[in-house]
Amino acid sequence: MTDIGLPLVRPASWDLAGLGRHALRVVAPPAVAAGLLFAAWEVATRSGLVTPRLLPAPGKVWDTLVRSLGVLLEQAQPTFWGAVAGILLAAALGILLGAAVSYSRTLMQTVYPTIVFFQLIPKVALAPVFLLWFGTGFAANVIFSVFIAFFPVVVATIAGLQAAPPGYERLCRSLMMPRWRMFLTVKLPFALPHIFAGLRIGVTFAVIGVVLGEFITAQTGLGYIILFSANNFETALLLAAILLLCGVGIVLFAFSLALEAIVTRLYDSR
Repeated sequence: MTDIGLPLVRPASWDLAGLGRHALRVVAPPAVAAGLLFAAWEVATRSGLVTPRLLPAPGKVWDTLVRSLGVLLEQAQPTFWGAVAGILLAAALGILLGAAVSYSRTLMQTVYPTIVFFQLIPKVALAPVFLLWFGTGFAANVIFSVFIAFFPVVVATIAGLQAAPPGYERLCRSLMMPRWRMFLTVKLPFALPHIFAGLRIGVTFAVIGVVLGEFITAQTGLGYIILFSANNFETALLLAAILLLCGVGIVLFAFSLALEAIVTRLYDSR
């Protein structure tokens, strides 16, 4: 309960055994589906249904991944840190702008439509523009990543800050509660699930943005390895780089889930 008697939105506490069962229920179905997919892939390549040059067997892809792991991990670093920088900047800008827009009718009528307009433009079409404006290199890839990951965060923040029941806000105003306190005790608890949902989407968009930037600049990163492998018909290396890229995305997505759990538990302990 808050100081004025309003209930906070809090998740139920998780015990370790319950958390383990929940994780098993979440992980088991996609793991089984992935196993069946790889089995079908192996059968298709061994039976000759698929040309090995176009789709190598999973074993060959794994061998290539192990053999080239040093190079792939080295190239994964700019991709990983670019996505991290992209989602952190997108989260900061998105949450701040979303909060400002949700509190200002003028910004809602002017800034928000502009954001939606730029979101409707195909991102690949804007990549050459970013190349002209910001050049090549790590910073340009981060900026492109921020541009792509920014939209879901700001939209989720606006929706979340407007999710508090109007009666709660009227009660806070009748008690002459400061706006910052009403934000922390009423609006933010209702907004957190929306904000973290936007962050989870933004994480995937941040990875996509960095890889698209690496496609355009073609200097370093897993995007560069993927493009290089495709141009040289090294399909096994291409798929190995894609698998490692999936690993990068999974790590960042798991980090967003862990951050959500930490923040919600902090609110739960208040």
